[in-house]
Amino acid sequence: MLAAAVTIWLLFAFWIIAPHAGVPQRFARAAGVLLWVELACLLVWSYGAADCDEDRGCAPLAQAAGVAARTDVPAVAGAFLVLSAVWVARRGQPPASTTS
Repeated sequence: MLAAAVTIWLLFAFWIIAPHAGVPQRFARAAGVLLWVELACLLVWSYGAADCDEDRGCAPLAQAAGVAARTDVPAVAGAFLVLSAVWVARRGQPPASTTS
């Protein structure tokens, strides 16, 4: 659950900071979408796994949402944040000069 909490925190922080950092609107929108997907997966997992016993398993949708919330969405969000940081770093560099 630590991965889900860190993912929510980082995506929300990016979503708040993006307009002030000069990041394009599409990046902020993508962070918002990833944030909502993570929250939806956690919600489906928590409600679907509420009455799970060891004798009978949880609902398959709840299990899939739990796996997505703990592994898949944090991995996609991490890749998104790294690529966004690379874009911001490259944007600040002057264009490569060609010497002839």
